[in-house]
Amino acid sequence: MLAARRLILFAFPLALLAPPAAAQEFHPPSGGGGSTGSTAGGPAVDLFGFSVRGGLDVTHGAQWVLGTALDVAELWSPRVRLRPSVEIASTGGSTVTFHWAGELIYRFEPDNAPAIPYVGLGIGHMSNCSGCTTVWPTVVLGFELQFRPSFNWLIEYHALDRLGRHRFLVGLSTRTGGGS
Repeated sequence: MLAARRLILFAFPLALLAPPAAAQEFHPPSGGGGSTGSTAGGPAVDLFGFSVRGGLDVTHGAQWVLGTALDVAELWSPRVRLRPSVEIASTGGSTVTFHWAGELIYRFEPDNAPAIPYVGLGIGHMSNCSGCTTVWPTVVLGFELQFRPSFNWLIEYHALDRLGRHRFLVGLSTRTGGGS
C-alpha cells in the first residue's frame, strides 16, 4: 500500500507537467542532416544515399550480379560523392566472385532533380577471380530517374578489370533530397 501511495505522489505531478511539455515544438538544426564536416565547400560525412541493384556481367558467360552502394561523403560539392560498393556475381554454379570498390562519383544534377546522370572513377578488388588482375580501376556510368520523392530508379554500367569486364545493372536508390 505504501508503494502505491508513493507511485501516485510521483506520477501525479508528472501528469500535470505533461501538457506543457508536449506543447514544445522541435526545430531541427539548419544545414541539413547529421553530417560532420565543413559546410563551406569542405567534406561532409553522412549517409547521403543507398542503392541496391542487380544485373548481368555480359563479359564472362552472362553472370548474374547483385550489389549495393552507400553514398557516405560529399567532397568539395554536394554533387561529388564518395561511394563504397560491393557486388556478388555467379554463373549459377559453385563459383561466386565478390567485388569491392571505392568510387568517386560526380552527379550532374542535384538529388531533387527528376533525372540525375552521373559518372565515376574508382579502384576495386575482385576475390576468387581466375585469369584476371585482382585490383583494378573501376569506371561507373549511370543515371537515376525519380520514382517517388525519396526513391529513384537507377540504371548503371560498370567497367571493371581495365575495361575488360562489363556489367549492366538496374535497381533502386534512396536519396536525402538535398544537394544542390
